[in-house]
Amino acid sequence: MMEVNSIQQITTPWAGSRGLTTGLMLTEIYQDVWTGQLLLSMGMPIQAAVAPQVIYQLQFDYLLGYRVLEGTDALEEMDDDDSGSDSQIHLITPSRFLIWFHQQSQGIHLDKDIQHYRIASWDYCVDVLAAQEPLVKQHKQKE
Repeated sequence: MMEVNSIQQITTPWAGSRGLTTGLMLTEIYQDVWTGQLLLSMGMPIQAAVAPQVIYQLQFDYLLGYRVLEGTDALEEMDDDDSGSDSQIHLITPSRFLIWFHQQSQGIHLDKDIQHYRIASWDYCVDVLAAQEPLVKQHKQKE
């Protein structure tokens, strides 16, 4: 068996996240199993007892897999090259998660251009394998 953790991952801010608000919490993960769509909502915490106001959503339409890790559990999975960027959405290359996925699926998706997106907030880390960039849906701020 291959030692998966021997691969050094590189973190690069995803170009599509330029200009997005940072420091947000993950407020909701919704998967529509019928369409295969994954929707991640990000919001700004305002009060402890009130759900954060959603600032934007990431919509993945061509999803191959994802995993969710809680704060402290995610530290183990963070990259060897954590560039300290203020972006919350990164591309991971090469990807231990993607290599594991190809092993599990016996290589049937090797012909697809699958990217590993990491959406990190202080409370959760979501790793998404998708063959298409996510759509960013901005929400209007309430005054």
